[in-house]
This record gives sequence, structure tokens and C-alpha cells, in this order.
Amino acid sequence: LLSFIPQVKAASSEDPFPNISFKLFSEFINLNFSSNITLATVLTVLFSLMNNTDILNLHARAKNPGLDDEYSASTNGWIKALAIAIQTHLNAKINSDLEDTQLFNSSENPSILGSTKISVISKKLDRMISLLELDPYTRNTKILEPLKPISMNEIEPVLLICPARITCSTLKKECTGRALHINTHERDRTQVTLIKGIKSYENAQIVSGYCTKCKAIYYADHKSLTFGSDLEDSQRNPNVSSKDRLTFNKAKYLKIGQNIWADRLFTNMVVNSVYHFHASTAAYTEFWNYTFSNGEENDHPPISRLQVWKAFIHETTRQISVSMNKTLVMPDGLSIQQITTEAYKVLGQNGIIGNALHHSCNECTHNYKATADYITADDNAAVAGIDENRTVPLLRQDADNTELENIIDNEMEIDYSLESKVKMVVIDGIVMGPTHSWLRQLRRRNNPPHDQPNNETQEPDNYFTAPRFYCVETICAPCGVVIAWTKFVKSEGAAQIMDFLEDVYPTQESRPSYVCIDKACVVLKYLINSHNWNIWKTSTRFVVDSYHYINHRVTDYLCRIYCNPSPLNGSAPNLVVVERDVHGNQHYKRAFNTQACEQLNAWLGGFQSILNRMTVDNFNWTLHALLFIHTQRVIQKQYKRLNQNMQTQLPGQQINEDEVEANGVEIDRVD
Repeated sequence: LLSFIPQVKAASSEDPFPNISFKLFSEFINLNFSSNITLATVLTVLFSLMNNTDILNLHARAKNPGLDDEYSASTNGWIKALAIAIQTHLNAKINSDLEDTQLFNSSENPSILGSTKISVISKKLDRMISLLELDPYTRNTKILEPLKPISMNEIEPVLLICPARITCSTLKKECTGRALHINTHERDRTQVTLIKGIKSYENAQIVSGYCTKCKAIYYADHKSLTFGSDLEDSQRNPNVSSKDRLTFNKAKYLKIGQNIWADRLFTNMVVNSVYHFHASTAAYTEFWNYTFSNGEENDHPPISRLQVWKAFIHETTRQISVSMNKTLVMPDGLSIQQITTEAYKVLGQNGIIGNALHHSCNECTHNYKATADYITADDNAAVAGIDENRTVPLLRQDADNTELENIIDNEMEIDYSLESKVKMVVIDGIVMGPTHSWLRQLRRRNNPPHDQPNNETQEPDNYFTAPRFYCVETICAPCGVVIAWTKFVKSEGAAQIMDFLEDVYPTQESRPSYVCIDKACVVLKYLINSHNWNIWKTSTRFVVDSYHYINHRVTDYLCRIYCNPSPLNGSAPNLVVVERDVHGNQHYKRAFNTQACEQLNAWLGGFQSILNRMTVDNFNWTLHALLFIHTQRVIQKQYKRLNQNMQTQLPGQQINEDEVEANGVEIDRVD
């Protein structure tokens, strides 16, 4: 009965790899090519044929005429085009003006052959095609079927995922330089799927090693050892496991699933897709599976969203660890959620972005000027770049005219030595954030532990907390480098802003000269009313960004007088710089980009729908990783741009990092 059911079998989309003996292939090479031909050249010719089956089909059709007015041409234009491409490629590899002669045997002199060289190579390629049985025509010039792409499955390599280190790295004398012994018995070797770039390899094997002295076990992506045997006291995490896990920052392969590993090219693609395309891990998973796993023969096995998420976590933790010159140490056996939480505790620095705190470049740091280059008669509330040749709006009659004590006319100009640097940071928030764990708060209530007396004076929890954090607040340099970030729970108030600033800049020496924020006047009033202005006024001034200042100056006296981001009259010489127009006339322009945070938020807003759905720990690490990568790339672009400018001025000279730093970009070195 089953024999009457129609059956359909999909035709293979690839032809098998040529099945000839190595002896026959070797004899052909010795007979037709130079005795000094290298293995690389032989493989170049072989795989050039394998990967150009369309050219081989066209060549075969030209050799086998099918009409009366056609003629056979074994050295036609199609095979000559391939011969020219191969010879050009080989000539380029020897890096000289000489010609590669490996495709000619001892009886052939390329210098004598002249213009017939390509024809000679073409005939050899034609004979090689016949040897490999890559001709779709029979001897009777009947076409069987055009060649399909040649399958490379039969020559796929056997891959072992093993430690890249060859000696033990434990900080013990007896372990220094000690060779690693294999730790995986043949019966215990696990077969997994390995993704290299965009290709998957089945049946890769996991092999680990161990040190005979300290018993540390080495895997491809981490080292596992008895708790504390290789760590300083400050590095130890005594809570969870008796085993420590030390991640290898430069590991070639990373484990992203129970039976699936990936190389760093794949994990970098995940990170770059999330960063550049604002893609969620779910979106990347669908992209990968629809592109490479359509259920056809020889397709890649599909991957899951969790595996893509693990790839993102493992890659970003290593990128940040390398930049910070740290090794991430965690208890062994943690879940991916626990790894994410632990990574932020160790590498997150409470939202401070690596070495960006000390970043300096000519866009965010200038030399101090005690006096303006020239003084104009413009209104004190006029803004450079906006109010040239126009009347500045007056303060409205209903404006807040409060004149706070301890503020004098010249109080808003910093007083530094001439050798000092003037630095600005910009602060702003964007409304986004993860949800609160409000259920946990309800369960806590006000019940004391069973072994402690009830404390009647203890303040009860607020059971009506908003279900989501109010906003993410960032501190940026005017050049776009992100310095730090934090979450505000209920509002973007002046008190929260000052707490954030004090966490990032705990000492007077570390504070910036100017803090630009859209509500600087509110922050300034808060500082004065809370009697904290005397602490900050010796180092820092607060200004409103240019976009918001033009509205504030007509409604708030304090903002109009003291928070101008770039006074057009030169009353704040460190907030403006002098330029000349095409006619040679001097004019002021803003010294700093006060819209840096607005520009950052425009990019960061693309992640809002993704980040808002995360748990707090996942939100913390994902946002920190994205801002960290963003900062590193801004610095890299500065370095590249400055390097190009210096190369233009000094062509042919190698630019080193010290010269770049001397010209305004501080390089974040990893020692």
C-alpha cells in the first residue's frame, strides 16, 4: 500500500568532492607544474576550480558545440579568464615585480613563451578539470547536468576545543612553566557543535588539561581551581563555591550552550549586531536561523535565543576585562544569570566607564584663560552661535527674580592657575529602566528577623513604589565619551543629581570645571539652600545647555545671570573660543558641545524597548557593556582622525601614541 503513496526526494544542491586517488593527482602535478611548486599554490589552483563551477560550465559549453555554426575551443575566453586571475593572484603573493613561475614545468620557459603563457596555463587547467571529472559533458558531447557548487563536507577538518595555554599559570613556584597534562579520557570526550564565523562544525571534541601540582583544570575558555589557591584575598569570593573560575580573556572559543561552542568571530558578530543595529538577542536568533538554518541539506543547526544571549555576555565580559586589564574571577558552576550579576559587581564600577573618567581630548579639555580674548557689548544672557546680530529677549515680569545669598557677580567664573586645564561634563537623563521587584518589597513588610526584637521606630517600606525605574542618567564628555551612568528611581531631582556627581567625583581635585545640565539653575539653587555650594564653588560651575538656556533665561533670573553656557560678551572666557569668518572678522563660538548627552540619548533610545523588558541585573550589564563599547569606539575614532591629520601634515612618518596624546587625545592603555 505504501508503494502507491507519491514520494518526493529533494535533489542535492551540491556536487560531491572529486573522488580520485592522491597518487594520480600527484603525478599530474609533477608532470605539468614546476618541481618547486608549493603546497599553497597547488591548493590555490585546486580550490579555484572547486569554487568557480559557473566558469567551468561556460568553458565546457564552449568546448562542446551544439549548433552547426559553432566550433570547439578548448582554450576559450572563459578558461583564459580563470587562468589570468590565478596567475595575477600568484604574482601578487610574491610581493615583487617578478613573475611567479610555479605553473610552468622544466621544459617551459615563461620568458620565451611571451603572450602564449596564458594559453599554456589554460590548457593545463583544462586537463586538470578532466582529471577531477568536473566536465558536465560525456565523451559523446552530451551534457549530463550543469555542475553544481562542490561540497566541501568531505574535507572538513577535525576540530578539538582545548586550552590555548601550554603551561600552568597558577601563582606558585612549583607550577611556573609546568606543562599541562591531558585531563579528558577518550571515553569521556564530549562531542559538540562548534560555530566558526558563519559555518558550523559537527562533532568537535572537548579536551581539557590539568596541572599535576596545583590540580587546576584548564578548559578552552576558563580555568577551574580550588578556591583561593591562585588569588589575592581581595579577589576571592567566599560565598558560593569551593572552586574558582578564572575566565581567559583571549580565549579562541567560548561555550554558549550545553553542547555548542562558538569562536570569537561569531560572538563579536552578536555584540556588533546588538550595538549597531539596536537588535535584541531574539532578533539576532531569528536572523541567524532564517539565514543559515532553513532545514535544507547541510544547513547549520538552529540556535536558541539563550545561546545568543550567552554569546553576548561572555564576549562583552572579556572585552571589558581586557580594556580594564582584569581577570574576571567567579565561583565555578554559576548560571548565566548569576554570571551576569557577578560580572557587573566586579567590572561595573557602579556605572563608571573604565578609564573614561580620566579621558582628555581637545574637544572636552582646554587650557585655562584668565581673561577673554576680547570683550563685546552684547547682553550677558546672549549665547554664542544663537544671538549674534539679534536682540536678546528680556526677563519676563512674572519670572523668578530670587537673588540668592553668597552669589556675587564674578562668582560664576572659575579661578584656576594659568597651567590648569578646563574640563566640562554634560549630564542628562533618558526615561527608561527595568521594572522593580515590588513583590519582594511586599513580602519584606516591616517584620523583624525571628531572633531580633521588634523595632517600633523602623520606617515602613513604601509599598506604592513605581513599578519601573524613572530614568537612566548619564555623564558625558562634550566629545561623546561616556563617563558614568546610573538609574534614578522616582525622579530626576537636584538631590539625586548631586548624589550621582559626588559618587563619580568624590574629591575636589577630580571634579570638572563645568557641569552642563538642562536644570543647572535648579541644581544651583539646591546647593545654595542646602549649604553645599561652598563645597563645590571652589572647583565647579553649573551651566544650562544651549538648547534649554534660551527658554530658561526669560523665566529665571538666577539662570539668566549665572548659567549661560557660552556668553557672547566674553564674560566667561573659558566657555567660548575665538574664530575668524571668511572676511577675517573675529567672533565667538562655543568651546564645548553642550548637546553631547542629547546626542547620546538619541542613539540610546533605540535600545529602550529591549532594555525595559529586562531584569535589573541584565539591564545593568547590558547597558554598561553598550556604553563601554560606545566609549571605546568614540576614543578609537578620535585616535584615527588625529592620526590621519598628522599623517597629512607629516606624510610617510609613523605616528606613535605619545605624539597623539601630546596633540589632544589621551589613549587608554592596557598594561
